[in-house]
Amino acid sequence: MKVRGINVLTHKMIVTRRFGAETWARFYDDIASAHRCYRSFITPGSPIPLPAFLAFHDELIRRFHKNNNAARFELGREVSRWALNEGPFRAFKEKRDLADLVASLPTFHRMYFTDTTTRSEAALVGEAVEFKVFDLPKWHPYVEHSIVGFIAEVLEMFCANPIRVARLRGGSGRDYTYLLRASSPDPGEEAPHAPAKSRLGPVALSADRLASREMDVLLLLAHGKTNEEIGAALGISPKTAQHSVARAYRKIGVSGRVGAAMWLAERGLVGR
Repeated sequence: MKVRGINVLTHKMIVTRRFGAETWARFYDDIASAHRCYRSFITPGSPIPLPAFLAFHDELIRRFHKNNNAARFELGREVSRWALNEGPFRAFKEKRDLADLVASLPTFHRMYFTDTTTRSEAALVGEAVEFKVFDLPKWHPYVEHSIVGFIAEVLEMFCANPIRVARLRGGSGRDYTYLLRASSPDPGEEAPHAPAKSRLGPVALSADRLASREMDVLLLLAHGKTNEEIGAALGISPKTAQHSVARAYRKIGVSGRVGAAMWLAERGLVGR
């Protein structure tokens, strides 16, 4: 897997605006002294080996941003703003509707990486966007938190809504899944890459009020299983699985798959 040079040029613009050209030059000289590939001309299409780019990104975060995943998420948002307002993706702001925009989200993934089987998918699911990445060559905070921050900002620039993010799967593996929904965050919410704190309403019961089978079907739903697949996994008929799903929905006060996935994510029951 290689990363296209547009990533480095984007960070050059951000660092130069914030700290000045001399600061960028000193930083870049240090990176180039440690990684030979940066001594060649880096153009938007230049392929940079993934280890060299991750070393660049780690040092960038250490020097200019708080060295944590929330900072990577916010940097991904900043990269997105530059890419869509001034950079190579200005045309994406002219998408006619949300469905068109969501269908185009995997394009960003393809434009920034090359020589890889890594791919992404995006789909509208109720009042949320489900964003998935598959087959990463390795996990690193950049390939999850910065990229999800980028996607969240794309949606936020296109929509009036604040975008709330919840991880359903990821954190260390080669795949991850996030839900991005049109909702303001709770006061005091944790860092945006983490599951949100619970909001317990009168019908949003704690996990221990669910029967074991009901929790099992919710977890299988969160991983995209159909009623038929849930039945096969639990050794029950699809009809029984359907009834178990309906009972679980009633108990936790949701009306569909997205609400159930968010309920689980908010309690840290998926995405670990």
